[in-house]
Amino acid sequence: MNSGSADVVLVYFLGSVGMILLAGGIFFFFITYQKRLLQKQLELNQIRQDQQQEILRNTIQAQEKERKRIAQDLHDEVGAMLSVVKLNVARIEKKSEEEKAKVLASETKTYLDEVITQVRGISRALLPPSLEKLGLFFALEDMANWVNKSEQLKIVCWRSGEQFRFDRKKELALFRIVQELLNNAIKHSGAKVLNINVRFYGKSIAIVVHDNGQGFNMEESLTSGLGLKNLESRAEMIGARFKMSSAPTKGTRAVIYLDGNEG
Repeated sequence: MNSGSADVVLVYFLGSVGMILLAGGIFFFFITYQKRLLQKQLELNQIRQDQQQEILRNTIQAQEKERKRIAQDLHDEVGAMLSVVKLNVARIEKKSEEEKAKVLASETKTYLDEVITQVRGISRALLPPSLEKLGLFFALEDMANWVNKSEQLKIVCWRSGEQFRFDRKKELALFRIVQELLNNAIKHSGAKVLNINVRFYGKSIAIVVHDNGQGFNMEESLTSGLGLKNLESRAEMIGARFKMSSAPTKGTRAVIYLDGNEG
């Protein structure tokens, strides 16, 4: 092989190696760029998720603050005023000499009793006093008793294990989740019976809420409704796990689990 042919082969070889190195460099740059782009997208998604969580947290805090204010106003002002009105009606009933006036006063007292009961029920729903004083299970049981009085839905509460107290914000969050599940059952499920099973063990708590209503399509709910996402977000905020299952004509079952050993 003469020197000219050797030079051509060498140039061809070097050119091929150069092209391979260039292609490898471009491929490496592309992969690195894609990884960086994906990492930035993940960071952006995390920032958006954190922002959404913060907005939700602030919204819930504002709601709880407003609920507390309204509950106190209902109890301290509206409730007190209704009690005074009831006393005045009782005085009119006692001093009146006309039978019609006595009957009217008696009927008015009955109506006032119903209104006072409703006001107390609303106040308890907004800020359950039994939650702070007695704990989560007793607050759920108290809520169930109030709903049972309406005879619209029968709620059965069960407890296993000894109740223990934990962070008040977490207790309130769990209560609100169950309360929302109950409200949804009343509004949409057509259920006749709803069971609330609360299990305390170790430092953990599990709550199962199950109704015998008409159920719904989970896939449609996930794509079109915000209610389920809000319940999941409420649970995530306190480190709890939330899972719901339902199907048409099969009722709805929700499980909330809070592991006290975590965090």
